[in-house]
Amino acid sequence: MSEIATRASLPIRVLRALRVVTYAPPEQEAQFNAGSDFAAAVSVPTKYDPNRARSALLANPWYFRACRLKAEKAAALPLEVQAQDTEGQWVAVPDHPLRLRLASPNSGQTELQFRQQLVTDYLPSGDAFILGGPSDSTGAPAYLKLLEPARVDITPGRDGSPLAYDYDEGGTERCYPPDAIAHLRAASAGGDLERLFGTGEVQPMDRDIDADVKLAAQMARKSGKGRPDAAYVPSKPDTVWGRPQVRDMQTQIDRVLTEQTGGVAVMSGAGKFELLDWTVGDLGGIDARKFTRETVAAVTGVPPTMLGSQAANYATAEMERINFIEDTLRPLVRLIDDCLTDYARRLGFVGVRVRHIVPEMQDSRTERLKRVEQHIAHGMAPADAYAFEGFDDAPELASFGIPAGDAPADADADAPPPPAPGMSDDDRDDIRAQAQALSAMLADMEDDEDPATVDDLVTELAALLDLLAPILSEGE
Repeated sequence: MSEIATRASLPIRVLRALRVVTYAPPEQEAQFNAGSDFAAAVSVPTKYDPNRARSALLANPWYFRACRLKAEKAAALPLEVQAQDTEGQWVAVPDHPLRLRLASPNSGQTELQFRQQLVTDYLPSGDAFILGGPSDSTGAPAYLKLLEPARVDITPGRDGSPLAYDYDEGGTERCYPPDAIAHLRAASAGGDLERLFGTGEVQPMDRDIDADVKLAAQMARKSGKGRPDAAYVPSKPDTVWGRPQVRDMQTQIDRVLTEQTGGVAVMSGAGKFELLDWTVGDLGGIDARKFTRETVAAVTGVPPTMLGSQAANYATAEMERINFIEDTLRPLVRLIDDCLTDYARRLGFVGVRVRHIVPEMQDSRTERLKRVEQHIAHGMAPADAYAFEGFDDAPELASFGIPAGDAPADADADAPPPPAPGMSDDDRDDIRAQAQALSAMLADMEDDEDPATVDDLVTELAALLDLLAPILSEGE
């Protein structure tokens, strides 16, 4: 490590060279070592107890629900080990040795159980530790096991990076090199040696969860007691009861309050009950528990509707579900991907990466149906409009009431000409009047061969045909 000696300022050095002043630097400023001040070769535990963080899962029902929900959602996503093909595209390698090991991590856990426990270890304390066994002939570890965060201490090097992981294995101290451990670590909110460990979700909520636990315990005590703490006092302030009278009334009240079948207390003096203890409502217990639930939702990133709140409508619940996947689940699995990818490269699998496949969120069905209507209104064929918006299971044209034989053969062909307009009521009246006039002329004509009459008949017949022409063109 290099050593840098401190120097006096330029004016002092000039005056000293001219022998105008004599300068002696303070002894503590003579030299200092530039570098890290971490104490090497001393194991360091995390300052926030992981056992206390883990106990929050059983102490607070909302945090248990939030943690379990994120663990189940993350473990249910497809997990791939990917490598680049000749075109530089990342493609899945299902038979990669590391993927096969992740599919069967150890003899005591399935892949789903292993991945759920990994997230459950990580979220409360901010740390999770995967121990890989010796490499087999394929280069993959012989097994993958999870170490309990509360039993892990880290020995830092002089640069602050982990030098060794010390694990308490039933009283036996095991020391593992960093290459054998995949350390899933959250960002640390501490300084100095605390930066060796991550900051979990429970530590910022410590006081809130502790207050909620105490409030729930008080509610349990009050409900288990079955009766309030109260005093029976005279109705009038100037009334004084004697000892025999007080003893008799106490016996009557205790009998009524303790018997499950109830009863009637015969009192020897008029009095009233006054409560001696605060109720849960007086303490603001219901509002306090709701506040704790909101705190859990804010810290964990799990929306209230997914924690059991029924106050939101369907649109709000759907939007919160989308936000959960994009803002909470996706960053979580990306951190896991980064940890496993780094571990894979330390195993020697340089050209691979590990990825959870998070599906892209689509708009709601209602929004897509609205866009289908707009596409059809702008001239797109119905089948193409439905397929474009992702409705691959849309029914055929015949299901919409259009005969299959009448469907256009080419969706890009020109649209058929619009049908002729229908006959209005006025047109019907004109045709009826014209036909009646023509019938009357034929009846009066009989054997009259006057050319003028024939001309009038031809004129009326031509007018009738003009009225019938639109109707006749529809039948062609």
